[in-house]
Amino acid sequence: MKTRAAKGRCAWLFLAVAFALLFSGCASTPDRAWFMPRVTPRASDKTPRADYNRIVFDHACKLTGIYFYDETFGGRDWPALQAKHRAKAGAAKNNEELYNALNEMLKELGSSHATAIAPEIVRAQKKMRADAVSLIGYISVRLPGLDTPVVYEVTPDSPASEAGVKRGWLQVGVLLRDNTDVPAHEGEVARQQFLDENNTLRTVTFTLRAVRGLGSRNFAEMRPDGVLYLRFDRFSGDSAAWVREQLKTHAGSARGVVLDLRLNGGGEVGACRRVLGEFFTKPVKAGVFLDRRGRASAVEASVSRRGAHYTGPLAVLVARMSGSGAEVFSAAIQDNKRGVIVGSTSTGRTAGAVLMSVDFSLPGGGRLQLPLSNYKTAAGVLLEGRGVPADINAPLPTVESLRAGEDPALECAARTVLGK
Repeated sequence: MKTRAAKGRCAWLFLAVAFALLFSGCASTPDRAWFMPRVTPRASDKTPRADYNRIVFDHACKLTGIYFYDETFGGRDWPALQAKHRAKAGAAKNNEELYNALNEMLKELGSSHATAIAPEIVRAQKKMRADAVSLIGYISVRLPGLDTPVVYEVTPDSPASEAGVKRGWLQVGVLLRDNTDVPAHEGEVARQQFLDENNTLRTVTFTLRAVRGLGSRNFAEMRPDGVLYLRFDRFSGDSAAWVREQLKTHAGSARGVVLDLRLNGGGEVGACRRVLGEFFTKPVKAGVFLDRRGRASAVEASVSRRGAHYTGPLAVLVARMSGSGAEVFSAAIQDNKRGVIVGSTSTGRTAGAVLMSVDFSLPGGGRLQLPLSNYKTAAGVLLEGRGVPADINAPLPTVESLRAGEDPALECAARTVLGK
């Protein structure tokens, strides 16, 4: 989760984003203000590879040592971790290997929102004006009892949708590429095998192209039962305004609201506060961010006189991809007894990825996202690694329900707001 002052997961049912599908470092998306407390050392494509690797690795380690939210690094020996991964990073033949080495090191810190993003990905994100960028355009999940991932969602106007990939298709093996020694890139032709709705084996060919991926959808529907269904995948100024508009438009007809945050990985702190404020008539405490020195910064719902002030029945639909701002929002709704948290996940909890982070520039055009603050709910619970427990655990999807276009978790949430 990120602030405007400083710009800048996870698996749902073992959510698997197949190779090159989600071209992004983290599901949580930032504001567009870069935090640059130090001059970034210079490196370019003309810098000898070994020197390039050393400059990038050293600067990433220096920033992490200074700004990581936990001075104890979770009880880990930070100098030893650097020494452990230095040789692999130094021997990297390209940016993909270098950034894989960096992320292996950061993963050992055991914290969300700590990731290194390669220059190629940063450029693709800037091109699409989005932090979640896909080269194919679908995400897959591993459902309980299945060894094969199943397509959960296909992005409209993507290589996958244009090739005819559909929800419920079973993904067979990995993406097939002619040259695996270089990172996947736009214009490359790749192949993927599936079992379609008739369980017929298909080989689908894609021409990789950057499209907006996970975290880019807003969708509203007034259902026949009178439940207003709202889905948005990122907390931003635009999505906050959209939620207000939808609530106001349907104020006189909605019998209840289902807010779908199952694929919402977070976003801007201010936008989260604004959306939260639409469901209250006065400010309420949401929690506090705690920096590495223990200093607290309070978070509360931002209630506007021009807001929707919706006070009717509310259900918030979450899953293991609900992270960061989606968890702050859900915890505030739960703590203030404003609505019911309906979980669509085998664990019954959200991602547990609730840290305020910022983005630092790395030499050569890469980016390092680091968490600067921990988060504690209004009830005094640290959500990092724990998540928000659902009040009601909804049914999980099945291959059959995906192929039929059904959503059992949504139906459970709708029944909940209608009191059935």
